[in-house]
Amino acid sequence: MEEAKVRKIVAIFLLSISLLHAQQKALTINAGFSWPETELLESIITEGFKRANIPLKYQVMPTQRSLINSNSGIDDGEAARIWEINKIYPNLIRVPVAIHSINIMVLSRSNLNISKPSDLKPFNVGVIRGVKIAEKMLESVKPRSITKTTDHLTLIKMLSNHRLDVIITSKIALLTGLKITKRQSFYMASKPIISRPLYMQLNKKNKALIPRLEKAFNSMVKDGTLKKIQNLFLKDLDKTISNAVRITKDD
Repeated sequence: MEEAKVRKIVAIFLLSISLLHAQQKALTINAGFSWPETELLESIITEGFKRANIPLKYQVMPTQRSLINSNSGIDDGEAARIWEINKIYPNLIRVPVAIHSINIMVLSRSNLNISKPSDLKPFNVGVIRGVKIAEKMLESVKPRSITKTTDHLTLIKMLSNHRLDVIITSKIALLTGLKITKRQSFYMASKPIISRPLYMQLNKKNKALIPRLEKAFNSMVKDGTLKKIQNLFLKDLDKTISNAVRITKDD
């Protein structure tokens, strides 16, 4: 009788350890953003997970592969995607607090006066593969041609070499690529052609954690932490590319 009781206690202890280990397993969150934008996202996500008391493994991947892995359950979720990404990747569930935004900008060698998506129709346009908001816009507009690459440096070089008329991508990534390549005399409209808020997306297997993360991110919005992290990152960004880009304003 005593031996059976001991075995029961040991079994309960081992089960408790196993459950504790499962609860503490880090979630692998992917980011399909290039440096240094991914550092901004990592700061936001890390603070949110800390407040939610959830261990985190943050990793950077190519944009398309990142989504495929998160949707299939190989990884646990996406750092920041548009609200309706689950129409394309149905296993992703959003945490309903906007933690970042994407501003899609237009870069060209001359002032082409592009202010709306339909203005892209006559041109050969380059875009980053996996940036769904930009890809969907181009599919709707049907420009002369669409070239997809996996990195911004390739797009900038193709534009510089007259292989593309226009490239479109997020403002932070675009300006960072210009800083690295030191290419000059490009034109960029002062306003984005599209601007959208972004949300963390979890694979459906992790949906029980959404309320905790929603509460954590909401607290970051309310106490000003989210804005502080963003402002710290963005404060010098425009100044760093002032020699490479001429900003054009709408008439």
